[in-house]
Amino acid sequence: MFLIVITGNVRSQFFQVYGYTTLDPSEKEFVYWTTLIPSSDHSYSFFGNDVSRDGLFAHSLEFEYGLSPNWTIAFYMDFEQPKGESFKWVRTKAVMFHYSLFEKGLLPVDLALYGEYKLPRKDYKIAEEIEFKLIMEKDLGSHRLILNPTFEKKISGPEVGEGVEFALNGAYTFIRSTRFQPRLEYYSKMGELYDMNVFSDQKNYLFTSFDLFFGKYSQFRWHAGVGLGLTDPSDNIIIKSILSWEFF
Repeated sequence: MFLIVITGNVRSQFFQVYGYTTLDPSEKEFVYWTTLIPSSDHSYSFFGNDVSRDGLFAHSLEFEYGLSPNWTIAFYMDFEQPKGESFKWVRTKAVMFHYSLFEKGLLPVDLALYGEYKLPRKDYKIAEEIEFKLIMEKDLGSHRLILNPTFEKKISGPEVGEGVEFALNGAYTFIRSTRFQPRLEYYSKMGELYDMNVFSDQKNYLFTSFDLFFGKYSQFRWHAGVGLGLTDPSDNIIIKSILSWEFF
């Protein structure tokens, strides 16, 4: 499971469309995320300093644990290093639930729920956030389609009165091979539900990516891709890499 979310003037750095499948009971997963932004026309606040996003290098360490056949929890530590700045821990994130509904294939579309709490360092950002995703997945032969309608809300800080932010992310994966699976991904950030931005004022990205599974039991996975910003508020180019190891 992987990801990147962008919110208003707070931009997390990790893009992933989440799938229906959760870990088995007592199964564990370590994940190392990296993101490089080699080209951007935008800046952001980094511990009170206005810095360029051009050259930003971000990292995240994640640990996941399967509580039951349908329920996975996770814990993240996020780090950032803009060009010319120090490497710093910026935020903690807790996935309270990644919960798959029913057995795969029982419904016309496989459904799962995802809920996350984000706690930044106070000298980095002061707003806590919660995020909720509805995961919708459908396999059609060798083709897999996924949609992630996503809702985000600040629950503390001066912007707590703002409305619910909405994003619609999706992916297409060619799953014929169990080892190498090419993928197309789309990410959007549409604004507040009651007053969504026009397309040109949204953040929109198109990624080409892949999943490479290796190891005797395919317990290792490398997910990587390159994304292009489609609108002016977006970064120009994003490169992502996510390495994961599943074990009991």
